[in-house]
Amino acid sequence: MTWGSRYWPVFLIATSLAFLIPEIIALATNAKNTLSDYAWYELNITVPKEHFTAHTAAWFLSLGVFLVVAVWLVFHIWFETFT
Repeated sequence: MTWGSRYWPVFLIATSLAFLIPEIIALATNAKNTLSDYAWYELNITVPKEHFTAHTAAWFLSLGVFLVVAVWLVFHIWFETFT
C-alpha cells in the first residue's frame, strides 16, 4: 500500500467539507455569501437582461479553463487516459 491510498480519500473528504459547509450555511442564511455570487462580483458580471450580453472576456476565459480541467479530470480518472 502506498501513501496515496490514504492521502487522497482524506484530502477529498476534507476539501469537500471545507467547501460544502460554508456554501450550505451561505445558502441558508444569505445567498450573497456564496462562491457563485463572489465569482460574479469579481468578474464584474451583472444580471443579464439578454442571453450572454452580460458576460465578459474574463467570464469566458474562466469558463474555458474550468471546462478544460473538468474534461481532463474525467478522462484521466474514469477512462485512465493522459497518464
